[in-house]
Amino acid sequence: MVVAVRRLPATLDPFAELDPWGQRVVDDLLFEGLVRRQGDSAPWIEMALADRCEVDHDPAGRGVVCRLREGAQFHDGSPVTREDALLSVNQWLGPRGQGLRQRHGLDGLRAAVPADGPPSGPKDSSGRWLRLVFEHDDPLVLEKIAAIKIVPRGRVAQPDQPIGSGPFRFVAGDDVHLMLERTSKAPGLAGRIVLRAIDDGAAALTALRRAEVHVLAEVAPIHVPKELAKPAMAARFTAYLVSPARFDLLLFNLREGPQSGSRMRAALDLAAPRGELALQVYGLPGLPVTAPVDLHAPAPIDLVALAEGRDAEAGLGPLVSPPAVTADATGRAAADAILNELGWIHERGVRRRQGVMLRLPLTWDASPGLATGVARALRGAWKQLGVQAPSVTASWPYVQANLLRAGKFSVALARLASGSDVDLYPWFHSRGAHNLTGVADQTLDAAIDTYRAAQTRIDRDRAKQAIAARLGELRPAIVLHAPLAVTLLSRTLTGVQFVDDLPRLDRLGFAPGRTDDSWIREP
Repeated sequence: MVVAVRRLPATLDPFAELDPWGQRVVDDLLFEGLVRRQGDSAPWIEMALADRCEVDHDPAGRGVVCRLREGAQFHDGSPVTREDALLSVNQWLGPRGQGLRQRHGLDGLRAAVPADGPPSGPKDSSGRWLRLVFEHDDPLVLEKIAAIKIVPRGRVAQPDQPIGSGPFRFVAGDDVHLMLERTSKAPGLAGRIVLRAIDDGAAALTALRRAEVHVLAEVAPIHVPKELAKPAMAARFTAYLVSPARFDLLLFNLREGPQSGSRMRAALDLAAPRGELALQVYGLPGLPVTAPVDLHAPAPIDLVALAEGRDAEAGLGPLVSPPAVTADATGRAAADAILNELGWIHERGVRRRQGVMLRLPLTWDASPGLATGVARALRGAWKQLGVQAPSVTASWPYVQANLLRAGKFSVALARLASGSDVDLYPWFHSRGAHNLTGVADQTLDAAIDTYRAAQTRIDRDRAKQAIAARLGELRPAIVLHAPLAVTLLSRTLTGVQFVDDLPRLDRLGFAPGRTDDSWIREP
């Protein structure tokens, strides 16, 4: 089974920052953690390398106690031991693991130590128990530790030859292919999976039509919707509109300054040049959302409707009705009215109130590409309103540690990338460890607490909607862009499920009698 991607994952190191397809390979194929995420109901996990995990709320040893399952092996045949697990968890501690802990909500992780049994129960000298020690209680701790993968002790420093305990082993790779093979037969499921890098959109579509690939991760925007509407597409392929949880944001410092006022933030939100950003910076429209909360599951696209010319009914949303740059002018006019109402008068190209200039320094990391384009567009749009926005730039680690955390900023560019289900407590709860904006709102806190306590998918989704609604009202951050893409899959495939808006790889197989991978050669 072959997946066409624009570029191969930059790394398969489970202790590094992974791009989306790297995350899928690590989660689905190569590695296992003590537990694995599952989205049906609390506690939102299923057992993986552990066969039992218990949360211990004792302040003297607060954390999670797990027992490794018997007989688990790595791909090299060595047994999975407690020492492997302890060393793997320790990779998340200290300076190297800081970014990982922050990204996965594990800031409170403090240690990993051997244990002699469950918190309440008889002693167990089997050597299979370990304890993950946390600084504070977290109702979602079991879900969060699923991100920690277990590797053999001697392979921690060798990410170029990944060895885990997942259902697939690494076979080979080059600049174009990444090949993985199932460790044991699984009837009906793919025995070999290849990621193939094809950065040319037309070439990727041609490979799909020739059945050389079975999943096209992202149809190039220039080919939407024209190529999707061609004859026989609906008969051979299924299509989905996906929106990964990756939000480019403008953060506001709510502690002090003009932007701490809600009406000022509303004006700056209206003045954000989203039409220009979509068409000239990102090159494609994004999902129109008001808060960094993923409320949009992958949605089927009706290829028959496209073939019949009924584009508006096909489910492509903004991809067939992109925002117009003229809408930016309408937004600026509305923002101008609010600023005048607030007493900020536009005179000779500058906004002033009682002799004070409206100056909102824009903090960002000065990285080339998208960040530069976004900053230029924002500053240009605000300049037309008379809002001065000089750049404050430094490396992202410095910006985050010394400016944002210290509240020494007015507005800042940031990206929040996560899974479809993410605990926003660290970022937007009044007591969150990474509450960079300083937002403190009882209604928002209650919605986040409800999400953390949800026991069913319905309750969790309802809480996400409440969080999104309140964030949209408060505007501690506004979404400048949320990506959209079209994914195509061959109808010969079975077991299609999505995790974080990408197909779950280990569940994919072929319909009976179809094994369309005979063409593959070793890279």
